[in-house]
Amino acid sequence: MEENATVFPEASVEALVDKIKKGACKFNSLQEYAVHLMKVLDKNNDSFVDLNEFCAGLQSLNIFVSKQEMHTLLRRFDVNGDGKISMEEFYNTLAANF
Repeated sequence: MEENATVFPEASVEALVDKIKKGACKFNSLQEYAVHLMKVLDKNNDSFVDLNEFCAGLQSLNIFVSKQEMHTLLRRFDVNGDGKISMEEFYNTLAANF
């Protein structure tokens, strides 16, 4: 689906990452924004964000995405495929698309 963004616009990785990056303009740097987001998203303070934390955290930031979009985002951010997003994965994904 991600490869066919014209057919499935809700699965466009770039559009979804852009939704998340919009808040970066309120911070001095992308790194500062990424650290802030991880603190907001990582509710159990284990230094990782799983799918449930990601969904709830984005909603708390008024970033609303569909279930399909959420799975697309998790696949994009979760570089090593372990089902959770580390700070390094989170920042590197945002920086690669900045």
